[in-house]
Amino acid sequence: MLEYAPLRPGPGFQPFQIGLYYAQRLITQPILRRAVTASVAAGVNFLHPPKALEAYKSTADMDCVEAPESLYHNGYAMLPDLLSPLQISEMKAFLTKENVVLRNGARVRADQIPAGATLADFSLETVLRCPHVLASANTPTIIRMAIDYLGCLPTISTIGIRWSFPGANEEATTQAFHRDPDDWRFFKLFVYMTDVDEESGPHLYVPRSHLTAGSIRAHRFDQTDIENKYGKNSITAVTGPTGTTFVADTYGIHAGPIPKSKPRLMIEVGYSVLPVFAIRYKPLHIEPRPRVDRYINRLLLV
Repeated sequence: MLEYAPLRPGPGFQPFQIGLYYAQRLITQPILRRAVTASVAAGVNFLHPPKALEAYKSTADMDCVEAPESLYHNGYAMLPDLLSPLQISEMKAFLTKENVVLRNGARVRADQIPAGATLADFSLETVLRCPHVLASANTPTIIRMAIDYLGCLPTISTIGIRWSFPGANEEATTQAFHRDPDDWRFFKLFVYMTDVDEESGPHLYVPRSHLTAGSIRAHRFDQTDIENKYGKNSITAVTGPTGTTFVADTYGIHAGPIPKSKPRLMIEVGYSVLPVFAIRYKPLHIEPRPRVDRYINRLLLV
């Protein structure tokens, strides 16, 4: 899991960094956000010319040609499975031996999570050492999609593996309907590592809400208000077996509700134009060093 920086004056507060974070939150109108995104992306392209981008476009899997269009228009898109059953089995075997971090900061083994826990995240080091994670996050198909959607070579700005549990005592912010105020433009890749049905806390998304104006202050959305504004059947639930893969622009309204009967294990990777300035990045040295693009992964790896 990644560590968030202090957003208010105090120990560790970095005014310039937090100023950049709030600058993009202050502009809520979609047209203005797109204009700023285009300008920032142009700057990234100046530093990383189109010739470098073409390498990803020429090696991408063309089975996903419809996904970028769906991501543009609907805010989410289903993808072919990135991971095979064998790969997911290897990942689970690795994670079973690792500690997780609970909401109160306690670290326990994955098989010793106490009853009533809401969420449990694996540490950043565990995520980066987990087999197949970085390779999947850097798949040429995904990088090509990011180039098309962001307008430039992406930055992997968030990454994590998280358990969500039924019977939780308290709903976390991410389990209620909300928008992610991460960057000027971004999207996230999700891979289910368990079977997810209506009882397992499926990802909920309001199609096309990513095209509407956000708000300066982050807040939760009531389902009734969502249905009144976007329609009674406006909420889409993403369900599927282990390995189900999809992307979503989580500036749109979404939720990961508390599972009702079965826990959910999920990988999440965020791709943005810039770093998420609300996060305090501490890149790690991993051996053997993964063979991935240094710029794309600069916030994760040294």
